[in-house]
Amino acid sequence: MKPPVGPNPERLHEDLVLLAAYLLTTGRGLVEEPPDYPPMRCVDAARRTLELLEFHTTADPRLVEVRSRLDEFMISPQEAEPPPMDDLLDDLCLTMAGIIKDMA
Repeated sequence: MKPPVGPNPERLHEDLVLLAAYLLTTGRGLVEEPPDYPPMRCVDAARRTLELLEFHTTADPRLVEVRSRLDEFMISPQEAEPPPMDDLLDDLCLTMAGIIKDMA
């Protein structure tokens, strides 16, 4: 995504509607998907949300790093052995907790 020239509430509205639609279709898909798939959907939803934040605001560099790590995880080649998802998520959850704590 390219950053906007200025505030664009119409684009933000569209992006959030698309994210909500993604989350709803994800929820529907999870009913019948294999057990390993739900965490990937959640990771992708977090990645998409952080991408929107970067596009529509001046993002915290720590959030950009979280999104970058999620991008790397999501696009790793199928034949490559990805890092264990639980380790990645544990680390990113701690990072996000630190960011949230700093916001308070």
